[in-house]
Amino acid sequence: MVAISRESLNALRASLFRDLGGNAATYLQDAGYGGAGAVYDAFTHWLAAKGGPAPEALSADDFARSVAEFFAASGWGTLEFTAGQNGVATIDSNDWAEAVTADGSTLSGCYFTTGLLVDFFSRITDAQISVMETECRSMGASRCRFLVGTPQRLQEIYDQMAAG
Repeated sequence: MVAISRESLNALRASLFRDLGGNAATYLQDAGYGGAGAVYDAFTHWLAAKGGPAPEALSADDFARSVAEFFAASGWGTLEFTAGQNGVATIDSNDWAEAVTADGSTLSGCYFTTGLLVDFFSRITDAQISVMETECRSMGASRCRFLVGTPQRLQEIYDQMAAG
């Protein structure tokens, strides 16, 4: 796995949005999705190096704690992973790496992250997974919040949000 700095990731995001406008989101999601397998493998190796079991063998609480520790140790930022009700998990972060732009301008969300999280969590469950960011620090929120669930459940939540 190759590490890139927060500054490099955010400079890339800023350049893509400058040159591609809203189409940049699709490219960033695709890149996140494409690299998630290596991130998941690194998570699996990280767990094994700590003497832990495979991700799918962890209890829900141990999984939440381990995911938070792994992403923090990898430089993404601190997060709180909560297995929620109705099959929707919540990921909150007050310092997520993708949410700050290199030049201090605001962008519209953590698209690389949403792509990465879709594939990462899909490797642990048999269900099809979607990720929706509902709050983002790059848009002025105090945190980034990602919802993880089935496409159908996230569509229901999106429809409820859109209706007010």
